[in-house]
Parts: sequence; structure tokens; C-alpha cells
Amino acid sequence: MMQKSIYVKLLVNDSAVTAQKKIISDNIPKEGFISILSITEKQFQSIDNLIGERSLKVIDTDERYIEI
Repeated sequence: MMQKSIYVKLLVNDSAVTAQKKIISDNIPKEGFISILSITEKQFQSIDNLIGERSLKVIDTDERYIEI
């Protein structure tokens, strides 16, 4: 596992990417660690989404915490 959270932002050109990277680096927390991967729109369109089987199990309970 490489990430804890993933955030996506669409930027229109390389200068916008450079500006956004500067904003992020100026505001990174002291203990922060951020990896930035820039891809083109064409590369984004070629993403393969892999989805497992859907669960038909119905959870019918009034418990406040359910671990799935």
C-alpha cells in the first residue's frame, strides 16, 4: 500500500501544475509526506478499474459499529 489518501486535481497545462506544486510545497505539514504523479488526460482515460464481486449480504442490525 502506497497511499493513505488520494486526491485528484485537473490542471489545464504544465504551468498550472508547477504553480500547484509550489502551493502544496509551501503548505506541507512539518511531518508531511506527499507524492505527486502528473499524468496526461489521455493516460487518465486509459485507467483500468478492477472491481471484485458484489456482496449480496444484507446487514440488518442496530449496532453502532459494524466491521465489514
